Amino acid sequence: MDQLRRADQLLQWTEQQQLNTNQLQQAAGRYALQPATELWLALANRVLLFSSVVLLSSALIFFLAHNWPLMHYFAKFALAGAAVLTAGSAAFFSKVYSLLQRAALLATAIMTGALLALIGQTYQTGADIWQLFALWAALMTPLVLLSGSRACYLLWFMLLELALGRYLHTQTDFFWLPASPVMILNLALANLLLLVFAEFALPRLRVKANQTLVWLAALLLIAPLTYGATIGAWDSDYRPNLLAYLLITAMLTLWYLHRRRDVLLLALLTFSAISVATSMLAQLLESADEFFAMNLLALFVIGSSAGAVIWLKKLLQAPVETSV
Repeated sequence: MDQLRRADQLLQWTEQQQLNTNQLQQAAGRYALQPATELWLALANRVLLFSSVVLLSSALIFFLAHNWPLMHYFAKFALAGAAVLTAGSAAFFSKVYSLLQRAALLATAIMTGALLALIGQTYQTGADIWQLFALWAALMTPLVLLSGSRACYLLWFMLLELALGRYLHTQTDFFWLPASPVMILNLALANLLLLVFAEFALPRLRVKANQTLVWLAALLLIAPLTYGATIGAWDSDYRPNLLAYLLITAMLTLWYLHRRRDVLLLALLTFSAISVATSMLAQLLESADEFFAMNLLALFVIGSSAGAVIWLKKLLQAPVETSV
């Protein structure tokens, strides 16, 4: 995979006109620009292995659900417990940090959730579903830290977000959208911690190529921030959300523009800013003529979007100091 990253970097430098054709050909003699057959086979093995883990775990869950009234609860617990024990044993006896160990730890994490759901459904503990997700995330945390696998961290991130979302759902009627300004702000701050963890902690926890998890965490952060800031342009109760949006997005823009350039995140931040600015402009034009206001808003959205695309394209083509 390092070979693919080197090739991608060389081609990116060529697009940015930092390398000419002759220099690219000289670099191609040292670094292959096309993936070799071994890399394709390694990628296929990884995809097939983790797909098998997810499908087999799902098959066991659906088997229990389909045969729920036909099986004694001892049989259900024995089947689920055996699955957790088998996956855990495979992880324990596998080579440390190997692909097989990571896949087995992912299976153990999934089966742990299935076992928790089985306990809750059998004994009717009365716990809310957000508590199930939170407990599942807590129990699988050691497995995630041990695995160093992006798939395990992806599942962990999803469980944390589901626990937060379902908790807010207990306070509102439709997920977190009608939640109070404080709750939306708390959700955004929690997702900010998740982004900081993905950006700074994951590389230190042996998670290579963590960019996908950073993008996911950034999306989970910017969504509630943008929602609260958009309403904040109209409702004074949401003004703290608007202020938090301005502060956090300014810091993120400076970081991903000057410290670690990420054009995709900058695009997300830019179009989020266009949404908030459009809401603020609409609030200013509330008492204006409707025809004039609608056309001005349309021109603003079209113009700002076109300007954002031009700026982002220049950023994409601009040279970035990076080493192969």
